[in-house]
This record gives sequence, structure tokens and C-alpha cells, in this order.
Amino acid sequence: MSESFPYADGQARQSTAPVPSDPPDREWPSATRYARHLEAYYDAVNHAYDDWSSGIHRRLGARLVEIASPLPGERLLDVGCGTGLVTQMAAERVGTSGEVFGVDIAKRLLEVAQLRASPHVRFFHGPAEALVFSDCTFDVVTIGDSLPYLSDPRRALEEAHRVLRRGSRIAVSVLDRALSTPAQEVYHERLLALELRHPVVVPRPPGDRKRLGEPEVLARLLASAGFTDVVTTIMVTGGRAATAREWTDLMMGAGPSSHALLSVLGPSVRADFEADLTERMRQLGEDEAFRYHHPFTFAEAIRP
Repeated sequence: MSESFPYADGQARQSTAPVPSDPPDREWPSATRYARHLEAYYDAVNHAYDDWSSGIHRRLGARLVEIASPLPGERLLDVGCGTGLVTQMAAERVGTSGEVFGVDIAKRLLEVAQLRASPHVRFFHGPAEALVFSDCTFDVVTIGDSLPYLSDPRRALEEAHRVLRRGSRIAVSVLDRALSTPAQEVYHERLLALELRHPVVVPRPPGDRKRLGEPEVLARLLASAGFTDVVTTIMVTGGRAATAREWTDLMMGAGPSSHALLSVLGPSVRADFEADLTERMRQLGEDEAFRYHHPFTFAEAIRP
């Protein structure tokens, strides 16, 4: 069995990050393929998404809604809504006088979301980078734990800025990989080595998304999309797996890349990978072996 334990939250920080210049080219040829890869991953994990890793997604959703603080009568858009955790929590806040909309590219996740939805919640299938809504439509936008997986995070934030009314707000959560444990670093190193040894093609977005969850980087990205008054906070939870098999079962749901590789391994290849992982973990020592963190940065900002 895995053990779970909370960490104290970090202090809020006011960002003074400068607005970076636009990248020279934000289009890339494999965007459609990557979107299909993401949709396939979320379709595969939809049945276990809410309760994965001791319900971390439920806790993240609750914190995001707390930060967004939707008020009765407001209109809220949940981008990358998944199974509708944040969407439904927000619906309870805005009440019957408000409206809540959810957008996602994974149809099966939307089907799950629809089953639990309140009457005043509506869902749309589509990408975050091309929202179907008119300008200045919403009072609040939330983007929970999906920004690094989008084809174009900057464009998604620009779209959020476009559909928000002046003076309204956005709340975002992103995994901060800089706070990963030594065990997680070893795992990703061995996973990359496995990918290089086997003919498995894993579609990935362009650029380095590993730093996107760092508070300063996320604040700069929000500023570059036109948001102001960015404030960040940190939440860290974690646990420890007992064995390599428990670890790989857990990491299967950690993201599209891990799932794409681990889900296609034959029994003998997976056994070899887990044996190697066990030895690498042994070298880390008892305190660090199979220990993992779920560190998330939350950001709130204003659409001026």
C-alpha cells in the first residue's frame, strides 16, 4: 500500500515578472497528432482519474475553486475540465443564477462530466487554443492541471484573456516538476532510456514544459498573455510506493508520456524495467526509494 502525507503550503508571492516577447513561431506540424495522443490518454484513464493517487485531482480541484472564488450569479469557464470536478464545484458556488461551462478535448471525460453535472452546467468538446465563445463573456476562467499538456499554452491563455470581461479573473494550477523527488528523477531517466531502446513513438509538444509550473515561469507566461496582478501559491502532497510494480501502476496515470510507454510494454520488458528500477531505487537509500511528490503551483491573475 502507498502512504500519503501532506506538506505545508508555501507563502503567496506577488509577481513582478517582466512580459517576455512573443516567440518567433508558435505553430508546429504535429499539433493534431499530439491532440489525438492526449485525447487517447484521457479516454484511457477516465475511469480512475478522480481518485488517482489518493484523490489528488479532487484536492487540486477544491483548491483551484477556492482560489477562483466564483460568486453567485457569475459565469465561469473551466478549460480542460476533464471529468468536471472543478466545473461541478464551481456550479455549486455560482448557484442557479449563474452559469458554468466546461471545455475539453477528451470525449469520454466529458461523458463522465455530463453524468454528474448540474442543470446549469454545459460542456463543449474542443481545444483550449480555439474557444468557441464570444469576447468578454465570462467573469472567471479556471485551468486546472492541463496547461503543460496543451498544444500551445500561451495561446490558450490568450484565448482565456479574450473571453474574460475586463476586471475579471483567472485561476490556474500547474505541476511544478522542479520539486520532484530523486526517485521521480531516476524514474524519468530510466523511462527515457527505455524509450530510446524500443520503437515506441511518443508525440510531445514543442519546447521544454518542465519549468512551466515554477512560480516565476508561470507568472511570466500569464503576464505575456495580458494578465496582471499575478499571485502564486504552492501545494505539495506526496507518498511512497512499496514496490516497483506499485510505482509503475501509479505512474501509468501520471501523464501521457508515462502512459504511452508503460501501457504497451510486454510482460518480460516491463519486468526487466521494474527490476532495473528496483536496483536504482535501492541505490538511493531507504529514505528516498520510491518516494514521490505531487507539487503544484496555483496562480491567480486579473484580466485588465
